[in-house]
Amino acid sequence: MDKETIAVIVSLVGAALTVLGIIAAWAWRGSRRGSGPSAAGRAVAAGRDIRGPVATGEHAAAADHGAVAMAGTERTTVITAQPGSTVNVYYDGLPQAKGQVHDHFEEGERLQDADQHDAAIREFEKAFAAAENDRQRCALHLLIGNSFLLTSRLAEAEGRYREALDAAQRAEDREGRAVALGNVGGVHYIRGELDKAEEHYKKALAIDEEIGNRLGQANQLGNLGMVYGRRDDLAGAEAHFRRALAIDEETGNRLGQAEDLGNLGRVYFQRGELDKAEDHLKRALAIHKKIGNRLGQAEDLGSLALVYAERGEPDKAEEHHKKALAIEEEIGNRFGQASDLGNLGNVYRQRDDLDKAEEHYKKALAIDEEIGNRLGQANQLGNLGLLAEERGDADKARRLLNQAKALHEAIGAGGEGREIVREALERLESE
Repeated sequence: MDKETIAVIVSLVGAALTVLGIIAAWAWRGSRRGSGPSAAGRAVAAGRDIRGPVATGEHAAAADHGAVAMAGTERTTVITAQPGSTVNVYYDGLPQAKGQVHDHFEEGERLQDADQHDAAIREFEKAFAAAENDRQRCALHLLIGNSFLLTSRLAEAEGRYREALDAAQRAEDREGRAVALGNVGGVHYIRGELDKAEEHYKKALAIDEEIGNRLGQANQLGNLGMVYGRRDDLAGAEAHFRRALAIDEETGNRLGQAEDLGNLGRVYFQRGELDKAEDHLKRALAIHKKIGNRLGQAEDLGSLALVYAERGEPDKAEEHHKKALAIEEEIGNRFGQASDLGNLGNVYRQRDDLDKAEEHYKKALAIDEEIGNRLGQANQLGNLGLLAEERGDADKARRLLNQAKALHEAIGAGGEGREIVREALERLESE
């Protein structure tokens, strides 16, 4: 079978762009977290997603949500949902709330950080019932929406984000409105509805510009860069990432600088300028090491692995993916572990070690099932189906690919992963 590389996207909050070479999946990041699929020898692997690691301020990064970066105020943080999609965690007033509102908020946040999303939603709902004003209700709608998004329940997430928009409008809370618009944009991005995603990101950016929220501006510029990157408009992606970088340098946001440099590295990767890609990713990695951002280090190592895979250096690719996986295991980032395992599967696929590839895809699938990442499940089922097709087991391939197709349809996700599965099924039917 012809071994081609296809990058698949999501996520929350992700989304992979087309990838060159025989192994890799590439996802743009910019204040986000996630793991998407890519393909190695027609595999839907895992990919890397951008911006988002490590938090500052009183709310630290969620262990499994990738990173949380403070966005302008003590009330707003940014996390990566699924590959390529950014969502904001907006606390407006909740840390200072009293009584039941505060207690249920704190417990919900703890559960959300531990990827216990259904339990987190129940706690946030209890806080919502006791909420004192529409600013708090806006923040709680957003938090509940994020748990839905992080478990691939896109319709429920969008509904909550739109409720947050209404609450922000009633409260005349422009920052909350910008956050909600950006998060709705993230849902559209995951679905592959890029025009709608762009529209919402631009509306959020306009509000951030009006209220002078520089970090919010950088986040939305990064989101827009990902939209253009996914359209293969690399000039547009680069322009937006550079604007984000200029703001992050102006504001001294070292985390943002690292993520912007990583995104620019991905632009160069897409162009086949591997030396420039490696240089920017190494600069990003150096900053992440300096500020102690372990998640960012893992993401940069994984992205460098994809560069080495593209160069035909599978040993270096394997080494860097394993380093990334070790960090993800150390910090307890299950989402990242699934991504790294999927990409390691692609390395073994590149070497024609199909048994080892299958082992790693299955490990990634088990983690995605455990944390409720339905898009990740679809991606790994697709990988396993493509692997079965390569081995000549058409019945098994059809079964696995149809399971992947059903999950893609159930969560309403668009993107190349779904297209790869569709093409494989058509190919099998024509045989």
